[in-house]
Amino acid sequence: MKKSEKILLGIFAAIFIGVALIGGGAFAFRTYFEVKDEVGLLRDRLGSMNLAVSQGAEWAEKNTWLEENVPGFTSNKDASAKLLETVATAAQKHGLTIGGTELLEPARAIGPDGLPADEDEGHFDKAAIKTTLTGITEQAFYTWLHALQQPKSLIGITRLQINPAGSNKTINAEVEFTQFYHAKTAPKVTKN
Repeated sequence: MKKSEKILLGIFAAIFIGVALIGGGAFAFRTYFEVKDEVGLLRDRLGSMNLAVSQGAEWAEKNTWLEENVPGFTSNKDASAKLLETVATAAQKHGLTIGGTELLEPARAIGPDGLPADEDEGHFDKAAIKTTLTGITEQAFYTWLHALQQPKSLIGITRLQINPAGSNKTINAEVEFTQFYHAKTAPKVTKN
C-alpha cells in the first residue's frame, strides 16, 4: 500500500469512527433521557401508591359508611317512586309547587358488541326524575335543594337549569334529581 493510500485509509477510518461515536453518543443521550423520564414517572407513581396505602384506613371507613347508609330498592320503579315522593314532600314543605315531573329511564352502557355492557358489582344503580318549577323565589328554591341533598339520602342534582322569571327574584327552574341506590332482591313468596 502506498503512503497516500495509508493516509486516505486513516482519514476514512477516523471519519467512520467519529460518525459512529456521534451516532452512538446521540443514541446514548436519548436513551438516558428516556430512562430518566421513566424513572421520574415511576417515582411519581410510587408516591401516589404510598399515599393511597396511607389513606387505606380512611377509605375503608368511607366504604363502611357507604355500605351502611346506601338505600336499597327492589326495582328502578320503586326507587323512582320514592325519589318522586321525597322531592314532592320537600317541595311542599318549603312552599314550592312543582309544575311537572318526568321519570327518566336509566342510561345503559353499551358494550363493543352493541349489547348492554355487564356492569361491575361496585357501582350504584340510579333512578332519575326531572322536575319543572315556574315563578318561584330563589330563597325557597335553594333551601329546598339544600334540604334534599343530605349525605344519607344519596340524592344528587345531575342537571340544573335556572332562568330568571321576572321581578322580585323569581326564577323558572328545571332540575334533574338522581337517587343512587343498591338493588336488592325481592323476598320470595313460599308456601308452607
